[in-house]
Amino acid sequence: MGHLLVSILVIALLALLFGLATTFVLRSIAPAIGLMDNPDGRRKLQARPVAVVGGVSVFIATILTLFSGAWFNIELSEAIRESVPRLAWLGLSATMTICLGFLDDRFDLRARYKLFGQIFAVVVLILGGGYLIQTVSLFGYTIEFGVFAVPVTILWFLAAMNAINLLDGMDGLLGTLGTIIVASLGFMAWYNDNIITAFMAATIVGALLGFLTFNRPPASVYMGDAGSMFLGLMIAAMSIQSSLKAPAVAILAPVALLVLPFLDTGAAIVRRKLTGRGLAISDRGHLHHVLQKNGFSVRQSLLVVGGLGLIAAGGAIGSVAIANDFLAIAAAVAVVIILLVSGWFGVAETRLVTTRVRAVLNSAITRSDSVELEVRLQGTAQWEEVWTEITTRAIVLNLTSVHLDVNAPAWHEGYHRRWSMRSQPQDQLKNWRVELPLLGHGQVIGRLVVFGDRGSDCIGEKLVALSDLAKRVEQLAVDATLPMAEESARLTRSAEMASLGHAHASQSIA
Repeated sequence: MGHLLVSILVIALLALLFGLATTFVLRSIAPAIGLMDNPDGRRKLQARPVAVVGGVSVFIATILTLFSGAWFNIELSEAIRESVPRLAWLGLSATMTICLGFLDDRFDLRARYKLFGQIFAVVVLILGGGYLIQTVSLFGYTIEFGVFAVPVTILWFLAAMNAINLLDGMDGLLGTLGTIIVASLGFMAWYNDNIITAFMAATIVGALLGFLTFNRPPASVYMGDAGSMFLGLMIAAMSIQSSLKAPAVAILAPVALLVLPFLDTGAAIVRRKLTGRGLAISDRGHLHHVLQKNGFSVRQSLLVVGGLGLIAAGGAIGSVAIANDFLAIAAAVAVVIILLVSGWFGVAETRLVTTRVRAVLNSAITRSDSVELEVRLQGTAQWEEVWTEITTRAIVLNLTSVHLDVNAPAWHEGYHRRWSMRSQPQDQLKNWRVELPLLGHGQVIGRLVVFGDRGSDCIGEKLVALSDLAKRVEQLAVDATLPMAEESARLTRSAEMASLGHAHASQSIA
């Protein structure tokens, strides 16, 4: 067993070397093939374009390591020989995922196309590779999914792929957390005598560490959707194999390992659904954004996330070692409690849910004529004057509902407020709805959505009045966000100067 562990560590070292080499080479050719992430002043706030080739480099390094390592490592060679069909299908699915991510990084695919491609890649893996969750073990009980095994497995893969994808938003974050998760899965696989999965995990860990050399703050290479989706696919697949003891999958250990990505994704869904935003609409409410808003530097945020990831990993590994699911759940719950109690993450989403529930209950108890909800997700801008202007006009225009949703990621400003008449018009043919994007400082900073009853008034006059209202609201929104915009511009100029100074220093050294 000790000799096997040494072999696994040697393969991880080889993958590290390949990861360094492939990332270095791909970074140099990224501009020529159009794989660059360009700052847009709204969500992508880095000072300069950054190569988006980390995922491809990790994938290539993984393949090169497995093929070359099999030539001199007997344990790896035998493990591959015993698992050729399953590895072939896994390789095909991973290649499809990398290609899908490559196209998304290059051409920015629509969400529905990415989802379809992900499902197709997972179905290929299930049908050909045998990665099907038919039975899981929960607290000593065995649950068989029967005809639901395929949809449950697809859901597991999609959840892992998209949760990992959403978490990739800060220098070093995904590489750090991904390394912890994959290394834990490798240890669990080694403990359960799943040799090929242990080698696979070691290979990916080494490749990730090579990528992290270029992704540490300030990053010169990003993972990209190709890398995050590939990593999510591999984590989901290795979770099934590493947690397999007898016929059942001990699913709670992988769930605990993924508590941070799942929590971040769940919070994003709550935040966007309850504010009426589309699930694909980006914001600055993710875990790493909120940590930095709370005063943590990028490196401090990495330490926090890495520490929480180690807590989850310790619980997951311990639960497998002593065959006790409660340890995994306890570790995951501890991570969530730490974030909520400290106020580091989840506060805005919790406030959003409780405010919505309270508004509904108050309306039911008091029988008021209207329902109003206000939640500040982020920021300090004063929106009261804007809202007063809106509601004053709403009564004059005979509106039935008004939603103001501010989403200005560049300034960490998020605000949601809505007002609705309790009794809505019964004649749906007379109902109308207008959604107006609000512009400020050269970009979209929010939207105003109004609902009304056609009644007997001229609809054209109402639209003209709404146009005037939108102009007024935009001006008030610009005034409210001016301090944040000026500060953002100052920080951007400072980052550009620092980047320019770093470039001059590099040239001088060269």
